Amino acid sequence: MEKNVCLFKILFKKIKYFLNIYIILLIIIDFFSKIIIIKNIKLYECFYINHYINFIYIRNYGVTLGFLKNNKITICFLTIISILTLFYIKFLLKDKNIELSYNLIISGILGNLINRIYYGFVIDFISINIFDYQYPIFNFADILIFIGFILILKNNIFFLY
Repeated sequence: MEKNVCLFKILFKKIKYFLNIYIILLIIIDFFSKIIIIKNIKLYECFYINHYINFIYIRNYGVTLGFLKNNKITICFLTIISILTLFYIKFLLKDKNIELSYNLIISGILGNLINRIYYGFVIDFISINIFDYQYPIFNFADILIFIGFILILKNNIFFLY
């Protein structure tokens, strides 16, 4: 029995290590996707892919849908508080499936925070047009946050039933 507990602890440490490397890898992917955009597309220029998805380089000085626009200090403060809260929640979690959700959200938030600190804005570039509806332009980090949030909702809904 003691051997199994020891093996479990070793496995748990390896999974924790992998999940933290995973956060760094996602931040790097987000960072380089944005670098590719600013090096190859001019501000407000559209790189046409097809009718449904295009790349348009814009600068987002606010948060979701322009909320808190031009309020860099407040945004950075709230972002850091959010990250610390998410790390704390993640630390308390026992379910490794839901920890992945928090890692996605943390990766996305950190990716956008790096932009905000370095440039003073977040680089958004993915433009989706479905059924002639133009969705707000977003980036890879936003996708990570969205998927993480959906996974948390999914886990909580199944927990209720």
